[in-house]
Parts: sequence; C-alpha cells; structure tokens
Amino acid sequence: MKRAILLRHASAADARDDALRELTAEGREQAHTAGRRIATLGAEWQPTRALCSSALRTSATLAGAREALGALAAAELDAQLYLANAPRLLAALQSVPDASACVLVVAHEPGLSDLARQLARRGDPRTRQRLARGMTPGSFAALALDVASWRELRAGCGELFAFEP
Repeated sequence: MKRAILLRHASAADARDDALRELTAEGREQAHTAGRRIATLGAEWQPTRALCSSALRTSATLAGAREALGALAAAELDAQLYLANAPRLLAALQSVPDASACVLVVAHEPGLSDLARQLARRGDPRTRQRLARGMTPGSFAALALDVASWRELRAGCGELFAFEP
C-alpha cells in the first residue's frame, strides 16, 4: 500500500507574475497548521518525499509544513506541476521511486481535488462530498492507495482517509 497527501498551497498575495505570488501572513499560518495536522495522522502517514510545483507559493507552503514533518527527506520542485491538471499530477506520482511509501504533493487547484476524486473510490460519503467542492488554500487530502508500486496508480485505486479543509 502507498499513501499520498495532496496539499493545496496556502493563501497568497496578488502579484504581477502569478508564479511569484508570496504567502500572506494567513497563508504562512495555514502552511504550519497543515504540517501539524499531517503529523497527527500517524506514523504511516509521514511523507518521506515531496513533489512540489515550482511556484513560490507552493514552495513556501512546503517550507512551512515541513517544519512539522521530520521524516520528509527529499523534496523536488517541478515546473511541470505549476498549475498542473490531474493527469499531469498522476504522472508525477507514477514516477516516484517505490522506496517512498508516503508522498506529499504540493500544488494547485483544480488539479489536486480532481486527482483526489479520481483516485478515491472509497471513503466517508460526507467527506467525499466536501472534497467535491474543491480544496481551499492550505487544505489537504490524504489517500490510502491499494497499489504496491507507484507505477500501478490508477483511477479508483484508493480511499479518502482524511480531508482537512
């Protein structure tokens, strides 16, 4: 079994260049809170690898959350994840080395919630209904995936374990 945590970037200020939007004070707190909440999910939910969009707001969100995630050893900034859709995010997860049992993905809407809905065929109906409305800044979805290898990741292979809006 693999586990994925899909984290939407925290609240960011407006900027001329979208990729250079910085987190607001509220966004910095959202990032820290997300990291602390992920840390409380349990030992098997501690990511050892992160895939992160190259946007400033996503890398800052990862930095804020990372403080509470001691097991997180590797983090990759990937320009292809900037505003990525669900198929692109899925492809990135499918390329993760199998040694990583739990991966954190820090990216954007609507790609993240689309991917979560595609992967999760099971989970509490009320929680899935909330996820259907999308992910707010700093929210995350934790998915338990019925695959032995990341390459096997496909639609409907998982369960929505937690959704923190």
